[in-house]
Amino acid sequence: MDKRILNTKKKLTNTLLLLINEKKIKDITVLELCQKAKINRTTFYKYYKDVDDLIFKIEESLLTDLEKYINDIKRNYLITYTSKIIETIANHKEIYTRILSENGDHTFLRRILSLVYNQSIIEWEKLLKKATRSDLEKIYNFIVDGTIGIVEAWIKSNCQEEPNNVAIFINKICMSGLSSFI
Repeated sequence: MDKRILNTKKKLTNTLLLLINEKKIKDITVLELCQKAKINRTTFYKYYKDVDDLIFKIEESLLTDLEKYINDIKRNYLITYTSKIIETIANHKEIYTRILSENGDHTFLRRILSLVYNQSIIEWEKLLKKATRSDLEKIYNFIVDGTIGIVEAWIKSNCQEEPNNVAIFINKICMSGLSSFI
């Protein structure tokens, strides 16, 4: 891709992230974004349909990168996936904390956690002999919702706690609940 196009897209992304600090994504307009980025609206529309399309493409890029990390994991343990996700958020704190903030996209963390759905269900089917497929799906949803709450609180605290400690805490809660199905 042409270096100028990359620079334009990077400028739009960075400006959007700055605006997310000030207001909710849904309240950011293309005009406002382009004015702040000092980019013509025609140029914006060359690459994106609207602000939602820009945020979607940013998130898809992050998900693709995260999926590569997750696919490299050899052991299908929930703690391994959780650790990798939280570590990635911490390592790319600038972008993730803004997108996952109160002004950001509230569905993005759920999309991140859905990356490990199949691996989690397969692992649990082997371990949790008393659980039905329906039980496993309910367990997964419960764990995802709890994890979202913990990660959102961690982000609100500016990721002060060590990522590994957050992952271990989530794992402890999950394992104590899962143990009733063994």
